[in-house]
Amino acid sequence: MPKPLRAFVAVPLPAPVIDFLQQIQQQLHSPMINVRWVRPENIHLTLKFLGDIEPSQVPVIGAQLDAAAVSMPAFTLNARGVGVFPNRRKPRVLWVGLDGETGMLKMLQTTVETALAAVGFKKEKRAFRAHLTIGRPRKRMDPDDLGGSLDRLQTAALAPFRVGRVCLYQSVLKPSGAEYTVLYSAPLSD
Repeated sequence: MPKPLRAFVAVPLPAPVIDFLQQIQQQLHSPMINVRWVRPENIHLTLKFLGDIEPSQVPVIGAQLDAAAVSMPAFTLNARGVGVFPNRRKPRVLWVGLDGETGMLKMLQTTVETALAAVGFKKEKRAFRAHLTIGRPRKRMDPDDLGGSLDRLQTAALAPFRVGRVCLYQSVLKPSGAEYTVLYSAPLSD
């Protein structure tokens, strides 16, 4: 029996965005901030985490992504500002925010969520919060050290980038970090 695949649906990022995110990581890097950084090439905009799927489900998921994507025109986002989830006192995720056509992004996420629910994937109960995860703190840190670094980067912004497709990714967890492979790509309409 084929081994299950750990999978998620996300928007891939163009090279200039990845370069910008790497610069943000470098600017935040400090002995005071003990963070496990996400490799820049692995940063993506998650729309839906699927968990373990069977390889036989890939074509079904792909068809649903095609149906969702064809109904959506391409749109533009900007990477802007830096923050943490859930809060500065107990940060678990460091992220770069998004602005621009965020209403279109929310519509895309909802369309993907609904399309995948039609083939048996549970809808997410938590509200969608668009962000790009750049790191995860390894241990508790002084909120003042972190806060000062975040405040310095609040105005960091990148020129707009185009969202033109959604992808189904496989995630393989390795000692060196996660490795992602695109299993299916669905273009948005132009």
